[in-house]
Amino acid sequence: MALIREAALEFILGVSRELYPREFVGLLRGREDVIEEVLVVPASLYGQGFAQVKWAHVPLDKSIIGSVHSHPSHNNKPSKTDLRYFNRTGDIHLIVAYPHKSISDIACYLRDGTPTQLTTS
Repeated sequence: MALIREAALEFILGVSRELYPREFVGLLRGREDVIEEVLVVPASLYGQGFAQVKWAHVPLDKSIIGSVHSHPSHNNKPSKTDLRYFNRTGDIHLIVAYPHKSISDIACYLRDGTPTQLTTS
């Protein structure tokens, strides 16, 4: 199970709606299984059907615990590409499905792609 602070949840949902139909991508900051904020990496690309972090712009930051990205569809299941990406970026990963309005639109996964529960704290 992972916990997310309300401010981080609202930020993720808001930016996902704002960028729709393009995908959003960010890195999750926090401690252990508590998501406290979202790191938006400079020069990241947000496109239709893809989003990409510019790794050269990611700071050395031990508080990065995972990733978040949005899908422009109702599907919040990880693709094979998503699963490979999970292995690079920590232990907690969120995929936000359209309409990007509530926590029920977000699926939470562990590094290996195993679904886990996400709740607000």
